[in-house]
Amino acid sequence: MSYILVVEDNPDHRDLIRLVLGRSYRGVPVRMAASGEDALKLMESEGLPRIALVDVDMPGLSGQATVRRIREGRAGRLLPVVMLSTSDESEDVRACLEAGANSYVRKPLALSDWGRTMSAIADYWLLQHAGAGGTVDDA
Repeated sequence: MSYILVVEDNPDHRDLIRLVLGRSYRGVPVRMAASGEDALKLMESEGLPRIALVDVDMPGLSGQATVRRIREGRAGRLLPVVMLSTSDESEDVRACLEAGANSYVRKPLALSDWGRTMSAIADYWLLQHAGAGGTVDDA
């Protein structure tokens, strides 16, 4: 199954990301996980997504630890993973890239910037690297 995975513990951010991606990519299901542990379970049951957007700072399994676990699997090494964070500290960026993330994006502070930011991420990783297809899901 082809889907976008969003791993985000903040319910407001999850809803906002789902809304933005749902409007921009109606042909691609969006699956949400509230934790790294939930994300790993979801990928076990549904297979790897086309792209994973992973929050850096989550309780339990951190974003970096989640990426390391994803990268342990052979297929997971090729999965595009974009880390999302409110931090723009170079140490945080470096830690995420060292954990295996493909890129790091600072979460927008202004509500109006979320759509542009999420669309830019999906345009690059989905359309240039994976194509499109399917439907948006409220999972």
